[in-house]
Amino acid sequence: MKIEIEELKPLLNSVSKEIFENPETAYKEYKASKLLIETLKKEEFEVKKNICGYETAFMAQYGKGKMKIAFLAEYDALPEIGHGCGHNIIASAGIGAGIAFKKLIEKNDLDATVYVIGCPGEEAEGAKVAFSEEGIFKDIDVVMMIHPADRTLIKERFLAIRELRFKFYGKTSHAAASPEKGINALDGVILTYNNINALRQHLREDVRIHGIITSGGAAPNIVPDYAEAYFFVRATDNEYLEKMLKKVKNCAIGASKATGTELKIEMGKGYKAFYPNDTLADIFEKNIKSLGITVDKPKEFGGLGSSDIGNVSCVVPSIHPFIKISDKELRSHSKEFAQASISEKGYGAIMIGAKAMILTALDIIENPELLKKIKAEFVPR
Repeated sequence: MKIEIEELKPLLNSVSKEIFENPETAYKEYKASKLLIETLKKEEFEVKKNICGYETAFMAQYGKGKMKIAFLAEYDALPEIGHGCGHNIIASAGIGAGIAFKKLIEKNDLDATVYVIGCPGEEAEGAKVAFSEEGIFKDIDVVMMIHPADRTLIKERFLAIRELRFKFYGKTSHAAASPEKGINALDGVILTYNNINALRQHLREDVRIHGIITSGGAAPNIVPDYAEAYFFVRATDNEYLEKMLKKVKNCAIGASKATGTELKIEMGKGYKAFYPNDTLADIFEKNIKSLGITVDKPKEFGGLGSSDIGNVSCVVPSIHPFIKISDKELRSHSKEFAQASISEKGYGAIMIGAKAMILTALDIIENPELLKKIKAEFVPR
């Protein structure tokens, strides 16, 4: 089958550029969402808006066929930096794959349905968490998306993450004249840090614990009656993360008892670990190599942070490959990364990613045994 995507190149580059030039932070992606929706509507997609209550989320559908394949689009930017994570590329590749696959369904009467799902807020709480919990993916067979990077990687893992806030309450007093009458909340925070640092020696190498002090007192001569620490805890699998959370909480509980402070622990957002479907990823890897792209050696511990794609991978077979956009080392969430996203290699990544996703979808449709293997491997988490 002939894949008609080269003719979409000017459109996809234009979409990427427009999103880049109008960066919008999480859940405020009004221009980007409108642009993507209007582009898909022109291609005869049926579009539902306000998915799971998110104003800038959407779900576009074409076809009524048996096999259901979804391509994901992200389009939120970072504060001050702009598109330092290249979501302009992700959005363009997602709609590019969707539109080109729609044309294949139309011209070849394929027994398939294609979806393009607009996923806002990946840099915040992540709409894909709610999508996964509320059944948006329940009838979809496979989910695909690509992400720009400084290397091409196929099965890179993301870490599971939970946020913790430790709020310590004490009693003010004059730090010199009557320190014995005070209860130092900052001591609770400091001991929590020291306890966690002592804990690190006895954790697996994939665990990442990092935090800041968000409140530590008003003045040196006043015993602080309130102090707060904000931590992220990460691990490569969901089960081990839960075990670590208990240990990290105990670090704060012990500090509270030692200092006589009261402690309140608040659990913040959480992303599950990302489990790429190996069979689906192998098909994608074969296809991207067929385009002349070299695949790089993966990292050992999935050191690319965390993402709400992890939650998706726990409810439907998913892949999230990375496409190289620079010959130089790039730091994600930087202005240098943002500029690379609209370089020639950045524009090239849109086409490479879209083509490889389409070829992968075609392989699954033409060989139903592949889908059986994908689903046999999948483990709901």
